[in-house]
This record gives sequence, C-alpha cells and structure tokens, in this order.
Amino acid sequence: MLITDKLLLSYQRCNLRAFLDTWGDWKQLDPPSDFLLKLMSDSSTYQQQTLESETYQKPYYPRGDWATGAAATLSLMQQGVDRIYRGVLCQDKLGKTNGETASVLGIDGQYLPEIGEIPETPVRLSSSILHSSEITLVSRPHLLIKQPGNSKFGDWSYATADIWLSKRPKLDYQIIAAFHAQVLGYVQGIMPETAWLMLRKKGLWDVNLYQRMPQMFEILDECIEMLENRAKPEVFISRQKCTLCGWYSTCHEEAESIKHLSLLPGVTAKRYATLKVLGLTDLESLANASSDLLASYPEFVAGVAVDVVQQARSTLLNQPFLREEGSSATDSVTDVTDFSQKEEGRRTPYSPQGGKREEGRHDTDFDADTGINDRKEIRSENNAEDNSSQLVSYIADNILDSSAVEQVKNTENKPAKNSIPAPILRPKPIPYSQSVFLPIAPIELYFDIEAEPDLNLDYLHGVLVVDRYNNTEKYYDFLAESAAEEGAAWEDFLELMWTYPIAPIFHFCDYEIKTFKRLAKLYNTPAHLWKPVLKRFIDIHKYVTQKAIMPVESYALKPIARWLGFEWRDAKANGAQCVCWYDDWLKTGDRSILEAIVRYNEDDCRATYVVKDWLTNFLLDRT
Repeated sequence: MLITDKLLLSYQRCNLRAFLDTWGDWKQLDPPSDFLLKLMSDSSTYQQQTLESETYQKPYYPRGDWATGAAATLSLMQQGVDRIYRGVLCQDKLGKTNGETASVLGIDGQYLPEIGEIPETPVRLSSSILHSSEITLVSRPHLLIKQPGNSKFGDWSYATADIWLSKRPKLDYQIIAAFHAQVLGYVQGIMPETAWLMLRKKGLWDVNLYQRMPQMFEILDECIEMLENRAKPEVFISRQKCTLCGWYSTCHEEAESIKHLSLLPGVTAKRYATLKVLGLTDLESLANASSDLLASYPEFVAGVAVDVVQQARSTLLNQPFLREEGSSATDSVTDVTDFSQKEEGRRTPYSPQGGKREEGRHDTDFDADTGINDRKEIRSENNAEDNSSQLVSYIADNILDSSAVEQVKNTENKPAKNSIPAPILRPKPIPYSQSVFLPIAPIELYFDIEAEPDLNLDYLHGVLVVDRYNNTEKYYDFLAESAAEEGAAWEDFLELMWTYPIAPIFHFCDYEIKTFKRLAKLYNTPAHLWKPVLKRFIDIHKYVTQKAIMPVESYALKPIARWLGFEWRDAKANGAQCVCWYDDWLKTGDRSILEAIVRYNEDDCRATYVVKDWLTNFLLDRT
C-alpha cells in the first residue's frame, strides 16, 4: 500500500476524503472549479517566485512513477546537489506482507494538471505497529537542501523545505514536514535535525520535529489502519471544509439521502459526537429531544441547545419558526448560521470566516482552510446599526409625505425572470412604530459589493433602488474596470446614497459596512458625507439569524433565498467565480465577463430584497 504525503494531508482534513481518494470511484469526482484552479495556479506562481533566487535541479520521471522518481532523486543526492526541487523519497516495507496490496495514488495522478499542489490539512504515528500489508511511504518535499553532516552519501546530508503561500506555519504543514523528515531519514541513513516551511510573510520557519514526530506517527497509523480495513468513515458535511473538495457532491448526496444531522446549521462535529452518545442520530429524534437535556453538555451551552432542537424541527416540518427567547443570538452568528457562503468570494482579504463569502477570500494556500481569519474581526462601531428602531425614528421624522407609506404592494423582479419576489402580506399601511425590526420605507436600497481579494480591490458597488410608492425597481452598478477606477466608483456610489438621503440601506452580512468604512478612510471622504450614510445600513443576515429558524442548510444568502423560491440567472455563479471572472476580464478585456459579474451582483441585491420582504412578513404575521 502506498501512502503519500498528499494522501496524509487529505486524511487530516477529512478521513472520508482520504478513504475516497483511495477506494472511491474517481468518475464521481466533481471537476475542479475555476476558483480551485485559480488557487492552484496562485500557489504554483508563488512557488516559482520563491525559487527564482534558488539554483536547483529536478529529477525527471513519468508522472506517478514513484520508483523511477525515487531513483532519480537518490542519484542527485549521491552527487551532492545543493538544491533538489520536487524530489521523490520512498520508505518501503513499513510492515509485513499479507496477501493483497493496494495502490494509493491520491489526487496527484488523477484529474488535476501539474500546476500546483492541493495542500489539504493536519497530521499524527507510532510506526512500531506492524500492518497487514506492505506499506510504502512516498514523500515529495518542495525542496531538499544540502547540509553539512555525515550521511550514507558522505560528509553531507539533506533537510526538507516546503513552500506555502500561507502567512502562518499551520499545524498540518508542520506535521507533513515531520513526515518528510521521517522518510528522508530512512533514505539518507540519518534523521535531519530540522525541517523548514517557507512562508509568505514569516519567511523560513523552523519546524520542531521533536514535538511533531509523535503526532505524525499517530495519524499515519490511524490512516493506514482505516485504509487497510476499508473502514469507510461516516459522512459529515462541514461546509467550510468541504467546499473545495472534489468529493463534495458525492458526500452531500449521501448525507441528503439519510438526512444526516451534519446538514443542520449548528451541528458541528463536536456536537454531533455528543448527540451520538445520547442516541440522537436522526432528524426526528433530535426534533423531539429536550433542549434542557442537551443544555447540560458544554457543547450546547448558551442557548445552542434550543437553537439546534428548533433547527431540527424546522427542517423536519419544512417550515420556519420564530427563534425562541433564550436561544443563542451570538452563537447563531458563529455556529448555527455557518456563513461560509454569502457567497464564497468576499470578506476582508484572506478572511473567509466572518460570514459573507468563503471561497473567494482565502489564505492563498488553496487548501480551503476556511475557518481562519487573518484579519481581526471588526465589530460594528455603529450603534444605529445595532438598534434599527433608531433608524425607524430617523426615517419617520424625515418623511415629507406620509402618504408614501401607503399600501405595501407586491413587486416584481423584472430583470431576473426566474426570481420569485416575496410579497408584503399586510394590505394595510404599516406604521413605522410597528416595524420594530425592519423598517418598511417608501424607497429602500439593497446594496451588494464584489471584490478581488488579491488586489485588495472592491470593484463593484451594486444597488437596487426599490420605490414602493411608485412600484418601481432600478438597479445601479458602479463598476471599476481597473484598480485605478475604484475611487471614482466609490464617489459615484456615495452620490447615489445622497440622492435618497433617508432611505434605509439593506445588505447581507457585514462586509458592506467594513468596506464602506475602509473606502471612506482610503479616499479621505469627509465625515459628513459618509457617517450619516453608515447609520442607514441594516444587516439582513443579522436579523434573520436573530429572529428566525429556517429549514436551510446554511444561513447564507443563497440557501435562504433559494428556499424562498428565488433563483440566480447564472445558477453556478458565486462570489468565488466572480473573483475568477474579474481576473479574466483584466487579462482578456472581454466585456461579456463584466456583464456576467454585474448580472450576478444584481441578483444578489434582488435576493437580499426577497429575504428582507419575507422576514418582514414573517415577523409582522407573528405580532
């Protein structure tokens, strides 16, 4: 059986992924998305840039022919070459032969082109265990670096260095470095004293092999045991980790078929482990469970128990509920809501956790390590944003024509033909005093941004202007066709905001607020031109997660709006795809690409409008 460093990385990210990489039907793999290919390309480019100052040799061998690659690498090591790039190290017969031998090639020899690695995640071993089949370990460090010291080759030896686009020395990278060191020690007859990570900002990072070796051996043994026994792990959908995996569709289909609890927002791996201990492993049993029972466990404190049981009931009955008092408003924003997808392409650069998008804001090692935020989360400093009743009063006090708050009528998403707008249910005028949570104004603005994280560029401000009095809708796009035009797009957007000086500005998640503040400061906008506008911002995501429990897999914009019947005109478009599209636009100048981005942004604005109207109906119908 062949165990590669790449397979071991997969195992750390997801046991099931490593199992499917080994025993799964490769025909069922999802094709790599444009965004995944972009991440791979970015990583490969970074490696090449790092190696520009290095003189190295590379062993040549047929792709996937590890034996030939190992022989070519050994020859270079025997010659004492200073730097060897992508050498192959093999340690064979780690165990005893007992009949059938499996071949584990992992992703390397399959559907992806040679444009980079797919780093996966964490690693642990106790290699004294004898396994039932013959085990061969294959290690492919980015660099083998010649060191002084005795080895089987002479008065020199080698140490490994891996080049990661990451800003930090992630544990998984350190443990894979330990895996490299283990196999290298076998090849050269002496264990290296150290191993390095070459990181984007920290430079050369010295891995503590004494600390990481035991962890690596533990994980390696667990991985081998699973593969030898063909013990398929239980499916578990973790949206933040699963998004870029090629087996996502296969696993999600399986999870859906059995209504697996991991599909419920708020059911994390730790919480699911507790639910299994309690025998609550299916939707119906969890829906009928006592939240008081769950609340006695530390994983379900602070109102999480109430939320999770309500979520199960909502999903079981396929109907929304008013979130109970005493449920966890804070936790619902961090765990229950799983905002990995509104949608996968924007946050502050390289900060995918905060809520809006996952794929498009990345840590750039394209390992989909999407639970970490490299920038500190900036909580809103705007009290008016947190208390929309102040905004209600602000609007009510400034309305010149009270007849504008006449009858709220059904509207139509005209450009998005497949969309299903949410009507306001009450046919009578709705006083502002009743609109405690979400104001209903004569004119409402729905705001959404598209960004390119690598350029730190917010290139599109999209605004849907909904005139309820005249029953009209108009979408505006303020587009920067290059980075140089970002300031002009910002000024044009701000001008529109002052065209409707008292209209509430609805958005989904807090990226728009953070970006609004950033751009105001970046372009030295006078405070009197932006601070009053900021007071009008209302985060729909915040109110959905605080007030409603819905039968959705995620409290991101797409799952919510689609459950309400809204559809994007480009079904496969998302924020991550827009990142790729904008890069393509800069390279090709193809205006149809810009049109696709603008179309997607408009649909995001309209989806926010649909969700807002639905939530207004939902809350008013229960007052």
